[in-house]
Amino acid sequence: GAKDGILIKGGEFLETSAKIDAVALDKTGTLTEGRPRLTDVVALDPDMNRGEVLRLAARAEAGSEHPLAQPLLEAADEAGTPVRGLPEHTEPVPGKGIVATLDGHRVAVGNLALMETENITGHDAAAAGSVVTELAALGRTPMVVARDGQVLGVVAVADRVRTDAPEMVHRLHAAGVKKVLMLTGDIEPVARAVAEQVGIDEVRAGLLPEDKLDAVADLQRLGHTVAMVGDGVNDAPALATADIGVAMGAAGTGVAIETADIALMKDDLLKLPKAISLARRTVANMRQNIVIALGTVAALLGGVLFGGVTMAIGMLAHELSVLVVIVNAMRLLRP
Repeated sequence: GAKDGILIKGGEFLETSAKIDAVALDKTGTLTEGRPRLTDVVALDPDMNRGEVLRLAARAEAGSEHPLAQPLLEAADEAGTPVRGLPEHTEPVPGKGIVATLDGHRVAVGNLALMETENITGHDAAAAGSVVTELAALGRTPMVVARDGQVLGVVAVADRVRTDAPEMVHRLHAAGVKKVLMLTGDIEPVARAVAEQVGIDEVRAGLLPEDKLDAVADLQRLGHTVAMVGDGVNDAPALATADIGVAMGAAGTGVAIETADIALMKDDLLKLPKAISLARRTVANMRQNIVIALGTVAALLGGVLFGGVTMAIGMLAHELSVLVVIVNAMRLLRP
């Protein structure tokens, strides 16, 4: 596994992986490339233009480690208004967005659930909701920008689906996985658009980190052995709860890799079905070798009890059985 870029943290995790029949996947950075780009900027406040909305959102996100922060910063830089310095205070709101203090103002950038948390209702919320729905239907991830309780605009980013994602889902099914799910904090229309491209069996959208954890626990209560695949801080609780947590090592955050039982050290989704297939083959091989070993011992014991087996013959048969076990195990080195 290590030779193929699959880091398995212990034998028990390898054996559990052989029983996996449900795989839950995060969207951003797992099914998608994790390199979203800014696609839209909509100004909803008559006193602000699109450039000002973008710059405010980028300044607020400057203190965030969320994958959606980088495209805003890059877009602001390309627009000739690069962000210098960090906000006075940054408060990530898991599964919703970020709240920052800029020049004494409270700036919120995130989804509609964050706007509700910020007590933004009425006409502002309705106008933002209309734009969010329209952009989400196009498969983009919209974020509302508000300052001191007033909506200023909406920015949207889009991430490309990994080219190997559909093949990964196909191979998971071929490896014996019955259900492949997407668990994402993104809104339903965006999640559905990605799921249709990839061939996901079930979608659960608009989830907070604790909701992802609950979704994994629900699958376990139904009798599934669950693998959770993610790359971010928001995935850590679900990674820890799943029977097997899998981190996308190349793109994953440190906390995801630390929490996971298996880390895919290469940014290659096809390593996931390969890891499950390797686990199934290894456990099958172990059982074969146990049968060979016990069968040899039983045969030798019978020979000793009923005569005909000398010490020399017994040792030769035993050593031959050891060689058979070794050769059988070495078959796992084949691709």
